[in-house]
Amino acid sequence: MNWPKRAFFLLVVVSMLTISLASALSEFSVSYEAVKDKVVYMEPAEFYVSITNNQGFNDQFKISFGINPKWSIQIIPPKDSYLTINKGETKKIKVLIMAVSEMPPSLYRIPVIVKSLKTNLSEKTYAPIYLKSGILTGNYPSTVTANVNIPDKIDPRETIRIMVDLRNRNMLNITEMKIKLSSIVINHETETSLGPLEEKTIIVTYSFDPMEPPKKDTVTLNLYVNGESIRTIENIPVEIIAYSDIVESSELKKSFLKTEEKITYTNNGNIKKQETLKIEMGFFKDIVTSTNPKTYVLKENGKRYRALDVDLKPGAKAEVIVVKSFRPLVLIITITIVLLALYFIFRSDVVVRKQAVVLDTKEGGITEMKVIMNLRNRTAKQIKNVAIIDNVPNIADIQKEFQIGTLKPTKIVMHERKGNLIKWNIELLEKYEERIITYKVRSKLSILGNFKLPPAVIKYENQKGKDTITHSNSVSLSI
Repeated sequence: MNWPKRAFFLLVVVSMLTISLASALSEFSVSYEAVKDKVVYMEPAEFYVSITNNQGFNDQFKISFGINPKWSIQIIPPKDSYLTINKGETKKIKVLIMAVSEMPPSLYRIPVIVKSLKTNLSEKTYAPIYLKSGILTGNYPSTVTANVNIPDKIDPRETIRIMVDLRNRNMLNITEMKIKLSSIVINHETETSLGPLEEKTIIVTYSFDPMEPPKKDTVTLNLYVNGESIRTIENIPVEIIAYSDIVESSELKKSFLKTEEKITYTNNGNIKKQETLKIEMGFFKDIVTSTNPKTYVLKENGKRYRALDVDLKPGAKAEVIVVKSFRPLVLIITITIVLLALYFIFRSDVVVRKQAVVLDTKEGGITEMKVIMNLRNRTAKQIKNVAIIDNVPNIADIQKEFQIGTLKPTKIVMHERKGNLIKWNIELLEKYEERIITYKVRSKLSILGNFKLPPAVIKYENQKGKDTITHSNSVSLSI
């Protein structure tokens, strides 16, 4: 076999192997059917693209046409740019292709690319279009491109601006076009017009319920002309953000020596909020203040607060009633003043303080003691006819020797039951004058344990000339 024959044979073998390999790798097929392929400038050509899934499983396919800035290519409906095709099934899509730039009459081949999203394998075919000379007269199809600009993070308290950029790709004058934005949180429709080859930006302002819970969402844009969808953009991501805002308001009621303030805390956020409510309150203010419900003392950054821990759901409220009342304090002060006034009115003008000291002991008991009485006029007036009467139990005798400088008793009387009575008389006690009276007592036997001297009795003539009686304190001695 000569060289040319060998080369031809090898070429045939390689071609067959290539065809077999391509057939083995091609697990789906793409074909097209021309409905209208001879057009002029701005006249749409119409094709049907058929996709057959020869794989052993269901698959989703993406249809694209490469980058063709001189051509407007539209799938009818737009959502068919992604197709789910069951195994062994064939689906057909409608495609409109239109020259949007003036080009010389010729045969043009537009690539049609179909890609399996599961295997990433692609099939490409070409749709031939015969572009003729001339300009279309008559009706144009609605061919509009769109782009949506929407904030991806949305605070529901604020009004957002959604910008929809529109471009009319042909000479058709669209007098009414409906723009529809739809999602879980956004639902809005508006209408506009679009002149031949016009570009326009539609600004949509949209407000939300401030209590809208935080969530992730996707927005879909649909354009309708004469009730027919001409453009769809799906899966535009947006998110309602979480926020919390505790708002405080108060209502004040006043009455005599009392104020009652109702403080309301409202969660104006869209999420549950745990918060420590704080009411600044100094120590002295706290004395006359009460709260309902009960609060606790919180010291923070050198300040003192009354605090309450709350857990508020969105829109929930918590109320704290703060009552500041000076009535108890005024009542206490009034009672104190009255008692002091009564005390000064009814108190004794003469005060006697009695005490005793042990002078001698024997066999562990008291044998001798000294009694001291301090007598004082605590008024700014003279007191007349003062008599001091003291009593010493029978177990002891009063020594009748008195120190120099001390007031000597007027009378000493022995009494079988009451013991020894000793009396001093003072005719006049000057204002604020003090007198000291002392005497000694010796017991007949050693006094063991506790020995008690009864109070002394003081009689005097008050300012009204009436006799008044008062007493000193009693005294107890022990060793």
